[in-house]
Amino acid sequence: MTLRSVATAFGLVGGACWVVRLFLDQDVLGLAGFVLLGVGAAAAGAALVSSSAVPLRAFVAIAFPLLVWSVLEVVRDTGSDRSVDGMFGAAAVVVASVAWLTRPVHGNH
Repeated sequence: MTLRSVATAFGLVGGACWVVRLFLDQDVLGLAGFVLLGVGAAAAGAALVSSSAVPLRAFVAIAFPLLVWSVLEVVRDTGSDRSVDGMFGAAAVVVASVAWLTRPVHGNH
């Protein structure tokens, strides 16, 4: 399993949790989505760096989710948390779906 597939799967499920939370008043979906999206963002960040640069890969795996979280918090200041989370979750589902559909075919490098 590659980092890209981990990022895609976690981003898709985590984003879906936040979209569903927009319509259902379940706080557990907010927490689950937060954790899943955090893991997905960490995997996506780590996938951006060459596997030969392990310390840099670890740094980016930590920094990328923190960057996304800081942008999310700035956007949350402009609206209600649930609606912003729902829109962010929908964007995560779209990005993860596009990444899943455009994944490279094995054997063609």
